[in-house]
Formats: sequence, C-alpha cells, structure tokens
Amino acid sequence: MPRSHHRSETVIETGASRPSRAVRRRTLRVAAAGLTAVAALTLTACGGQDNPLQTGAAKPYNPAPQGAEEPMVKGDGGPQGGTRPDGGRAEQTSARHGGSEAGAGASGTGASTGKAGKSGNTAGTRHTACDAAKIQIVAKPLKRPVNHLLLEATNTSGATCDLYYSPYLRFDEAQSPLAELPDSKPQSVVTLAPGQSGYAAVMTSSADGSGTNGHTMTSLSVSLPGRDGKGSIGGSKTVALPGGSVYLDDSAWVTYWQSDVSAATAW
Repeated sequence: MPRSHHRSETVIETGASRPSRAVRRRTLRVAAAGLTAVAALTLTACGGQDNPLQTGAAKPYNPAPQGAEEPMVKGDGGPQGGTRPDGGRAEQTSARHGGSEAGAGASGTGASTGKAGKSGNTAGTRHTACDAAKIQIVAKPLKRPVNHLLLEATNTSGATCDLYYSPYLRFDEAQSPLAELPDSKPQSVVTLAPGQSGYAAVMTSSADGSGTNGHTMTSLSVSLPGRDGKGSIGGSKTVALPGGSVYLDDSAWVTYWQSDVSAATAW
C-alpha cells in the first residue's frame, strides 16, 4: 500500500506541472511580442533600422507668414511692357532724336558736317539764344531723303548759345516763313558750345508729286527765333542755295533744330 500511494502522488504532481508550464510559455510569448513591438517603435523613432543609434535630423520650424504671396513676375502687361497711353509715340520720338552728343556724320547726306551740338541744358541751365550774326549757316544738298536740303548752323562766337524752335526760312519774296514740322520737335533745346553745330532739314517738294503751286526759288534768308519763339535774334542771314536754285511747292516744311544730322534727316 505505501508503494501504490507513492505512485498516485507522482501522477498528481506530474499532471499539475503541465498546465503551469503552458501558462508560463504563453506569458513569455506575450512578453516577447511586446518587447519586439517596443523595439520596432524605438528603431522607427530613432531614424530607421540601418543605424539604430542614429537619430533623425532636426528640422527647423519656419512657418509661412499669414497672407504670404508669390512675388509677381513682370510680363507684357506690366508697367514696362503694357500699352502706353500715347501709343508709344514718345518712345519713337526719342529713338528718332538720338543721343545728346551723337556724331554729326550720316551716310547718304552728301554733306560734310562739323561737331554736333548738345541736346538739352545741364541742370536746367539756360543760355542766350543764338544770334544769327554770330552763327554760320550753310545749306547743303541731300541725296536721301530726296527733295531735301540740310541746314547746318555753327556757333562761331566765343560763348555757348541755344537754338530754339525751327529756323525762319523765306524763299525769294515770300510773305511768311516756311511751315515747320511739329512732329520733329526735340525733347529739349539744342545747345551749341563754340564750334559746335545744329541741324535742320528742309523738304522742298513732295516726292510723290502731291504738292501744288511749285516754283523755282533762287534766294533764301534765315532767321533764328528767341526763347519765346517770337521775332528773330540778330536779324536775318542770306544763305546760298546749292546750285543757285531749288524747286519749292506748297508741301514744303522745315524741321526743328536737331543735335545731329541723323535726327534732322529722319523726317
């Protein structure tokens, strides 16, 4: 009987230990799974699995200001490329008149010229109006444009002077001076230092024959207006015509004084 009792106790102890080990195994599995999850989260937070010891780079916090907008890009509709109120006429006029101290030579004029005058006055300085008695005026033929003369006025005095408006031209015994061309008005007065020259172009007759009342003229007198555009400074000066005569019709006109030949002959 004692031997039999010993065996039953052994069976009881063996049966009781199995459930205990199963519980422990499950507990260990749950704990291992939890540790694995924690390790994965730790690796992710630390910047990846390649180098678990490397942390992610810190990023500066620069929030965009409220209402921030992209800078505007200048386009054709901007101030620089949009439609001008004057239709671009001011820009075209500036291009025609050229620089303030451009060279006087120009191809196709058929005339040799002196130093060009300066267009405009420095810091608004005004000089006396040029006196016809102290200005040498010469009429020269032009190859282009056709039916044109070039007037060259050179300052022969020792003082700087200003050429205002357009020259007053009278051919033969005309009662009124030749019409001026308003579109040729420069942006500023032409200033002549001693030895410098200013220029004006004269269209004597229309190239297409549209002018009427044409006559051959043999004499020309030139006067220089004052600052107010009235009267003449130094009286009138007789200027010889190239070849002694010129054909003039009622379409003829004269430009304003210009600082260089190219500006005068652009009309």
